Amino acid sequence: MLYKLQANGFKFSWLLIPLSIPFMSLIFAWRRQFKAYDHATFVTYSLAFMSLLFIAASILATIPSGWWFSINLMLIVPPIHMYKHLRGAYALSRFSAFWRLMALSIFVWIVAVLFLQALLLLGAA
Repeated sequence: MLYKLQANGFKFSWLLIPLSIPFMSLIFAWRRQFKAYDHATFVTYSLAFMSLLFIAASILATIPSGWWFSINLMLIVPPIHMYKHLRGAYALSRFSAFWRLMALSIFVWIVAVLFLQALLLLGAA
């Protein structure tokens, strides 16, 4: 089952976009100028960046003693990227981007759990 999930996980990674859009809409519920398309664009670019970051960190981890740098890269860069991305894409103030980053950090874990559950359901079928 684990092999099946690893082999098919990338095929279903596009499922992360429709799972994430409702949570982005929640963060901007009272700002009517942003629609689902804006959130889909934001989520797609963010996922693309995180994928490239994960690939770079995986390559770094293969270098002797590069695993330490790889772990630090994966812990430090994503929150900075999400903050800068929120601030730039939605023209937010520092405080507004920061509290939305905190909410988005929680929503990322919720979406990850939903995605893993969907993978388990699709893998069991």
